[in-house]
Amino acid sequence: MNKNVQESLIEAIDIIIGEKLNKATYTSSHVGRVKEVNGFDCVVELYGSDRNCKLLEHMHTQIKTGDIVVVQDLYNDNTNRFVQCKIGESE
Repeated sequence: MNKNVQESLIEAIDIIIGEKLNKATYTSSHVGRVKEVNGFDCVVELYGSDRNCKLLEHMHTQIKTGDIVVVQDLYNDNTNRFVQCKIGESE
């Protein structure tokens, strides 16, 4: 097979794979500290920035300011973050 054809095929495959990976959805989890709680809404410090998150129904009475929590970003796009669990307290 001609070397130019091989290189073109490899480049095309790289482009296709890159496009598929960009469209793939997955979740990501992060550890942060709760700074504020207001009903089912809370503010969690993640990597030095304050982020708005939601509390699951069964957790809204258990989470308080200063708790260390795991936050899950459902679509890995910073639009739907939920506190999944409490893993400790900082105070």
